[in-house]
Amino acid sequence: MRFSISQQNQCLGTRIGQYISLNDPKFDINTTRYYCPISRIDDVGMFDILVHAIYAENKNFSTHITTLNEGHVLNINGPFTNYLYHGYGNIEVPKYNINSNYQYIGIIAESSAIAAFFQLIEGIATNGDNTHIGLLYVADTLEELVLMEELIWYMEEKKINATFMLRSEKKPVNKLFSGPKGQMKPVHLQQYLPQPNDQTLILVCGSRAFKKEAKQQLEFINHQNIAII
Repeated sequence: MRFSISQQNQCLGTRIGQYISLNDPKFDINTTRYYCPISRIDDVGMFDILVHAIYAENKNFSTHITTLNEGHVLNINGPFTNYLYHGYGNIEVPKYNINSNYQYIGIIAESSAIAAFFQLIEGIATNGDNTHIGLLYVADTLEELVLMEELIWYMEEKKINATFMLRSEKKPVNKLFSGPKGQMKPVHLQQYLPQPNDQTLILVCGSRAFKKEAKQQLEFINHQNIAII
């Protein structure tokens, strides 16, 4: 979804790795949701977010936000920090006291959680940054893999290494989705992510269960530099 900001000659003001909160003062449930912008950090007068809307009988903000008409005003707060990417391998993750340079960044993302890393991928892939990215993008079905047009383009341009893993897909998959199927296992992390060493940082985002599973598997194959986002 795309939103405009009141200062049409200014950027949103977030940096790579930061996120914002949105709430609707007219919504009858006091709910604030957090989103990682997926537009470029230098886009002027607007920003894009990825909304994972789960439609249910109970009202929720993610569903509500997809029904808004043009011109509806939301409150924006932030920025808040998951991590900060300063460029050319220099990354800071305050939660883990990480502030160092890495030659290799491995990313494990589940479904819509790819949004937490999309600006990082885009920033490295389009700005002459020679930091190597290895992405393992996991979802249950093809429909849950989002932002694929951009990710595939970065792959084809040799900007990133990416593997798409489908856990529950039963349909035939075309050649663009030739990655593994089934549950994620340590062998997949060894095969598709940068190898564990002092120059490698692994970033993980997804559901609570997914993050726990990924962390256990990464530790099993001796990755030391791990940040759960």
